[in-house]
Amino acid sequence: MSVDCSRSNVVVDAAGLFAGVNLSYPVVYTVEQVTEEVLDERSRRGVELALASGKLVVTQASENFRRRVMEVARKLGVLYELSKADLEVLALAYYVKERCGSAILYTDDTLVQNVAISLGIAIQGLKYPGRTRVRRYVYVCKACGYRSAKPGECPRCGNKLQLELST
Repeated sequence: MSVDCSRSNVVVDAAGLFAGVNLSYPVVYTVEQVTEEVLDERSRRGVELALASGKLVVTQASENFRRRVMEVARKLGVLYELSKADLEVLALAYYVKERCGSAILYTDDTLVQNVAISLGIAIQGLKYPGRTRVRRYVYVCKACGYRSAKPGECPRCGNKLQLELST
C-alpha cells in the first residue's frame, strides 16, 4: 500500500475523479474499481494523465479494513446497496484515516457518506452537501409492512422489499 500521509489524506470515488479533485491536491488516492467506472474517452484520458503524473495513486486496503467496512455497512442496513467499488473505496478511506489520523472522502453517494461518517471519515460532497449524521436503513414491504435486514421478496406476500430509513 502506497499512502504518503505527508502529501495527502484525500480519497476519491468516481464522482471525485469526474470533478477533478485530483487537481486541487498534491496527490489523491482511489481504488482500481473506481478507475474502471470511468468509461468516457475524455474522462479516461484525464485519469491516465493523473496516474502518469503521480497526482492519482491507485491502491487498496487490506482485508481487515474491508471486513470492518462491511460490518459497519451491515449494521447500518446498507451493505446490499453498496457496490464493490463503494466498499473498496470506503476500505481505502478507512485505512488512510487509521494510518494518517484523518481522511477526507470525496463522494456524492449518500450511502457511502453514511458509512464513512460512521467510521469517522470526513466526507466532502461535490454537487450536493455531504451528510452530517449517520442514518440506519431497513428493507420494507410496501404492501404488508414486513421489515428485513436483507433485500429480496417479502416472505409474507411476495412483493419486492424496498430500502427505507429505519424508524
